[in-house]
Amino acid sequence: MAAALVNLQTNNSDTIVLYFCSRCKNTNTETEAKAYCKKCDLCFCDECTNLHSQFFQNHSTYGTEEMEMWPVAMATQEFLESCEGHKGKKLTLFCEDHSQLCCDTCILLSHR
Repeated sequence: MAAALVNLQTNNSDTIVLYFCSRCKNTNTETEAKAYCKKCDLCFCDECTNLHSQFFQNHSTYGTEEMEMWPVAMATQEFLESCEGHKGKKLTLFCEDHSQLCCDTCILLSHR
């Protein structure tokens, strides 16, 4: 599962997620991403999207209207992979008896 460079901003009760251009971030510039390339697993601003499209004509990019194809934010990914019962442990195993994702500690203590 890929993770993107994002900034979460709160405006009243809404949380706004801004994805940053991966290429611009390498030059210490935070430019809002407007497209995502799944093959490269990178987000791009408008300028970098144009350059990327010139170099990689067989790559498909997904614009902001197709954000369901974009990677999840790192914070979201870490939250989804974390064990609720054991702080700092990641869910890496599946208990078929209980149909539940577990960390290695859960498996040893609560599952067979």
